[in-house]
Amino acid sequence: MKQYLLKNGQTMTVREANEDDAEAIKNVVNSVASEKYYVVPERSREDWDEAIREIKNRKGLIIVTQLDEKTVGMAHLVRGKFEKNKHVGFLGISILKEFRKIGIGTAMMKYIMEWARRQKGLEKVSLTVFSTNEAAINLYRTFGFPIEGMSKKQYKIEGKYIDETIMGKFLD
Repeated sequence: MKQYLLKNGQTMTVREANEDDAEAIKNVVNSVASEKYYVVPERSREDWDEAIREIKNRKGLIIVTQLDEKTVGMAHLVRGKFEKNKHVGFLGISILKEFRKIGIGTAMMKYIMEWARRQKGLEKVSLTVFSTNEAAINLYRTFGFPIEGMSKKQYKIEGKYIDETIMGKFLD
């Protein structure tokens, strides 16, 4: 568990999630999914308690961020399932709309990248993001993630095509 001072002066807690956090994680993901332009699924999975166990069993990380004991964000770094890609951790972040742009994403990235560097056999962190999500792309660039590629017209949201940006960082 770590605490971070945010731009608005509040202190945020970042900690590893446990099965008791499943409902709060589901609520965060559902809220972000309802906005359509930040995550691919239209709604959260129901079985976050099982997902938390699976991520940990695969030597991955799942965290929650809390302000005044309210879960306002979650992130996960999941190793590849196969022998060929288990050296790569796949990253996903979700933050409630009303808590963006105050430093939560930066704090989560610090926590995740520090954790990732300590993991034996983890060599790279990879992610995909909608090309329209400039705030996220800028955050990842700040942490040294270059754009590795682009999947054109990968998504169609409300009749508009959106490209998928692929980013990755090799761990030092």
